[in-house]
Amino acid sequence: MKDVSKKQEEPVSDAALINELIQLMGHFRHDWMNKLQLIKGNLSLQKYDRVVEIIDEMVIDAKHESKLSNLKTPHLAFDFLTFNWKSRYMRLEYEVLGEIKDLSAYDQKLSNLMRKLFHLFGLAVNNESENHLTVSLQTDHPDRQLIVYLDFHGTIANADVFDEFRKSRYEDFDVMQFELTGHECVAEIGMN
Repeated sequence: MKDVSKKQEEPVSDAALINELIQLMGHFRHDWMNKLQLIKGNLSLQKYDRVVEIIDEMVIDAKHESKLSNLKTPHLAFDFLTFNWKSRYMRLEYEVLGEIKDLSAYDQKLSNLMRKLFHLFGLAVNNESENHLTVSLQTDHPDRQLIVYLDFHGTIANADVFDEFRKSRYEDFDVMQFELTGHECVAEIGMN
């Protein structure tokens, strides 16, 4: 899938946008069909408790998608909503902690930060392992407009790729915490 969100300076044709939208809807429909199949299968096996769990998970996911979409960060929302459709090395979950705010001033900064981190994780992880990253966006921190928390579980095969990121100073954000082991990474990043 071609990512038209990365070509902001170039005008994008209506045909390219329509094609992108159709592809996105196809992925979205596929995800929902998979969830419905899980419900249907568990109903036929009379595993009603599991059906309730699946529906509860779907509701939680929809609430997170809604909060993310209402932060007025279209580039970040696009990256998060489509990540699992493109990634082969890691599964992404995300949540918004706190009230919905207008974070449009942070959209490009957040998108650039997360794309950099996704790239680094792609270089660092063992692709044969089950890797999972949870990103939490805290909008109600007392000292910052926004804090980004990362919680990774999986297999880090090449931790060195994070060295420069951890040691560097950045204009747009502060790396407040970054702890890394062979199987976990926990980070806290404050947006400036």
